[in-house]
Amino acid sequence: MIWRCLWLTALVAVLVVFGGCGGGSETSIVTSPAVTPAPSRTARPTFSPTHPVTATPSPASSSPTPTPPITTGPAQVIRKGAASRNVVAFSFDAGSDAGYTAEILDTLAASGIRGSFGITGRWAERNPDLLRRIVNEGHGLINHTYDHASMTGLSTGLPAQTREERWEELDRTEAVVADLSGATTKPYFRPPYGDYDASVNEDVGARGFAYNIMWTVDSGGWRGLPSSEIRQRCLELAEPGAIYVFHVGSASQDGPALQGVIDGLRAAGYTIGSVPEVLPH
Repeated sequence: MIWRCLWLTALVAVLVVFGGCGGGSETSIVTSPAVTPAPSRTARPTFSPTHPVTATPSPASSSPTPTPPITTGPAQVIRKGAASRNVVAFSFDAGSDAGYTAEILDTLAASGIRGSFGITGRWAERNPDLLRRIVNEGHGLINHTYDHASMTGLSTGLPAQTREERWEELDRTEAVVADLSGATTKPYFRPPYGDYDASVNEDVGARGFAYNIMWTVDSGGWRGLPSSEIRQRCLELAEPGAIYVFHVGSASQDGPALQGVIDGLRAAGYTIGSVPEVLPH
């Protein structure tokens, strides 16, 4: 009897053990999913070649990388317009202070003349109301770079700008002008100091500026000439298709001399307009 009890006790213990294992041969073995370790902070993600990703510039970068060229072909240098018509063009460079800009605009409006203004981006930022007035009164714009830096370094003694630096000067000015006035400077460009070479024409042409606008007659106002001498110089050098360059800054007497120049040119039989009006059609 004692042996029978011991045998039954052992049998019960064995059944308890196998019952707790979930059914013997019917037990499913579940493999845990593989866990991919989290990438470290320095790990570089892998991208599919069919989904290119544009890298975000580092905050430490001084300027964004310019986008690819919009057009190809060098800018055409224009020093003088068509000589077949008795028309001259007025252009006004704005790269320093506001100076006589308002007075110049008043004179042009009273005389019914629309000219062209070579605008730097920095000048536009500092004089948004004058920029909008220039645009609203129908004057054309010329991209004169952002901060009037020489692209070749000829007049400043600095190294020539790289293609990317030149593009940034143009693009930044174009963006400022568009944001403040809704206008565009394209397709006209004027190099600061008149400094350019073949590479400059290639680079600005690649950004959509088809014309490098130089000049036929420099008023000389920026050199400190008095109003009377500016007037005399501008009338003596007049010729059909001439492109005049004046400056709006207070260091030049071009503003006060302007009405006399207009009167003298008209008396000589000239019509006065903007740069596009003297270009060959």
